[in-house]
Amino acid sequence: MFVFCQADRYQQLFLLDDDGEVVSRDVPRVLGAVKCAPDVQGQTLPDGYNAALMKVKRIFDEEVKQRESERQHTLSLTLGQRYVMRELSVLFRASEDDDQKGQITLLEKAFRNPLTKALQRELSLLRKNGVSGETLLKSLARLYSQHNLRDWLDRISGQPQEDEYPRIVCSEALIPK
Repeated sequence: MFVFCQADRYQQLFLLDDDGEVVSRDVPRVLGAVKCAPDVQGQTLPDGYNAALMKVKRIFDEEVKQRESERQHTLSLTLGQRYVMRELSVLFRASEDDDQKGQITLLEKAFRNPLTKALQRELSLLRKNGVSGETLLKSLARLYSQHNLRDWLDRISGQPQEDEYPRIVCSEALIPK
């Protein structure tokens, strides 16, 4: 059996034995094993075919989660971003206004992500000048608006696109004669 899985740009091809265990992920080996003439007739799927597929899907799901976790871990914040996060945290704890707390949460989410060089420079300047409190909040709100972070944040934090979900693209069971 072979199974081809995909999540966004990450793809994996699996070759399974008769018991549904992964034998190889080597693309040339898998393709060589599944190669057949166009006139070969299809057969009934073997017992346990769906169970084997679901087992591979679970393996692939875990790999996708691991890759995403590693990607998130490697995202490091710049000095300007760390400064902004620290100051926003202080503002959040000091605030009793729910609307302001909501604004702070939104700004924290927006400025925690990878930023353009222009935004990184702006945050570094805020840090260098020691901007804090309400002045910092107003400056961040202005940057948020100027750089269209709302649209960008909606794209990255919205529901995952269809192709981002781990899924089985195709599979086949080959029955030896």
